[in-house]
Amino acid sequence: MKLARTLFAAATCIALSACAGLSPNTTEIAQAPQIRFGQPLPAGDNYVLLFPAGTPLPVSTVLDGNLFEREGQSTLHVTLKRDVYIFKQFASFDGKNWQPARSLVETNLELRIPQEDGSNAGYLHIKMNQK
Repeated sequence: MKLARTLFAAATCIALSACAGLSPNTTEIAQAPQIRFGQPLPAGDNYVLLFPAGTPLPVSTVLDGNLFEREGQSTLHVTLKRDVYIFKQFASFDGKNWQPARSLVETNLELRIPQEDGSNAGYLHIKMNQK
């Protein structure tokens, strides 16, 4: 579950980074430990997280709250076409050239309640494209 939260946090950082105009501190990034997805995360946020291409990445989805008699959860598995490195609000495809994450990846979130054709109570779509 912690890894799924990390993936969600990375996606959120990419989608909603408020500090997109800042330049990365390359010295700080070079000195930060590199953690491969699936390894235990160190305390704090001073590390580079590598999501390797071709590695199954579990993404947890949860729908809950006091509105529901029966809640639900599911785990989806996705794989990346290329390596993605994350350091705070910055991202890189090679671990050397860093940019604000939102400069490299475009993220769109779509939620429809109910689904347009009425066949489902809801529809959630997260689309991530390399810019």
